[in-house]
Amino acid sequence: MSPICLGGECLKTKNNNHMKYTLIGICLLLISCGGSELASDEIYGEQREGVDVIPVEAVLAEPQYYAENEIAVAGTVHEVCQMDGCWLMLRGLDTGKGLRVHAEQTESGEYAFTVPTDISGRYAVAVGTLKIPDMEEEEHYQEDAPGPVPVLSMIAAGVRISPEESI
Repeated sequence: MSPICLGGECLKTKNNNHMKYTLIGICLLLISCGGSELASDEIYGEQREGVDVIPVEAVLAEPQYYAENEIAVAGTVHEVCQMDGCWLMLRGLDTGKGLRVHAEQTESGEYAFTVPTDISGRYAVAVGTLKIPDMEEEEHYQEDAPGPVPVLSMIAAGVRISPEESI
């Protein structure tokens, strides 16, 4: 028997394996939960380190400054391709304009990634190359989602989506 003393009182632990196993179980539970977050971002495709995140409003305000460059753009997901999840529309506070984000395609023509179709309203960061669409692309956009044609599009290597909705 080995005594456990707390505050001047000693308890005898003759056959107290139940308490020992309960404490071990609690410690293991705390250790396993300690490093994880309750909700984490969902990542589709590639994420690139060292790329500055730019709000979609800034990109839409000065598209010529960012065009043909690889950047990370942040905004609220306004629309998503309901067929494949191959594109999404990012918008900022000014909901009149948007940035169309397309999933990069592989050499065989398949999408490098797709996103869930139910992510409208959530905050997202897309990493890719910004470009100004030509007439053929504008016609294709009208077929996919009637409405205002976006001024810019992005071919994205990846998208990170927050679990919470944007404000």
